[in-house]
This record gives sequence, C-alpha cells and structure tokens, in this order.
Amino acid sequence: MDNLYRLLLLSIFLSACGGGGTEKDTPVPTESVVIEPNQNQLVVTEFSLVESSPLEAGAAIESTAQTSHQIVVPDGFSLKSQRSFNLRISRSEDDNQAAYLSLCSDYKQHSNGSYSINYESCLLRTSLSERNYEAVITVTNDTKGLVAALWFMDGTKDPIITHWRF
Repeated sequence: MDNLYRLLLLSIFLSACGGGGTEKDTPVPTESVVIEPNQNQLVVTEFSLVESSPLEAGAAIESTAQTSHQIVVPDGFSLKSQRSFNLRISRSEDDNQAAYLSLCSDYKQHSNGSYSINYESCLLRTSLSERNYEAVITVTNDTKGLVAALWFMDGTKDPIITHWRF
C-alpha cells in the first residue's frame, strides 16, 4: 500500500511539471533576486561588453559665457543620448547545454560578492543554444552599468554573473 501511495504522489508530481514548451514558457525571474555567483565554473571563456564608438576623453572646457548665446561648442562635439556596446559571450568547447541570458541595468553588488538584480530592468533576455553569442546593446547615457546573469537550463550549475560599470 505504501508503494502505491508513493507511485500516486510521483505521478501527480510529474504531471504537474508539464512537458516541453516554447521559449515563451521558459521561467524568467521578474523581481529582484540575490545571486551568489560560483566563479569555479569554467564554461565561459569570454564575457565582454565593449563600447562601439567610445568618446575620447578631452580636456575640460572652461567657459566664461554669461548667456546661452555666448556658448561656443567645440568641433566634433555631438549631443548623443545613448551609447552602443558590443556584447560577446563565448563558451568552452565542451559546454553544449542550453542557457538563458539576462542583461539588466538595475542591480546591486553586495560586500560578500552576491548580487541583487531587478529583472524588471532587463534590456535583453534570450536563450543561448550556441557556444558563441554576439549582440549590439544600446543604453541611455544615464545607465551607470549592466549586469549579466547566465543561467543554465539543466540546473546543475550556478548562474554566472558579471557586471560592468560605465
């Protein structure tokens, strides 16, 4: 009788899990979650975010203008409200499992190395089935930094977290 009870519970549990689905069915955290990254996992060989056309640092411009019509704009100055970055992720040759990437702008790194990420602020959410991934990310100038969380679908590895401050 005990085995019949266990079998019944197991069948209910498995049927509640559901089957496969589309990418839209993939669970994605939608609120702030504290994550402690495991840096011992060597599945990612490159995780880079490089500005496409960085502005050159120039000398500070001092002005004696008293009114707006006296302001002189230097040659080459462009008022851009956004910046573009090239995101590149390369995984090791032996890593062929599916993963999910979240790239978010609202996060906090704690003193113990863990992160609190607001997943409502994600600029990019995508599944990664190939070993190499590249994308162009555009952010507004008020964005102070980005955090990337690479989640593995099978759950055997902790997420890989990295961040960039601008």
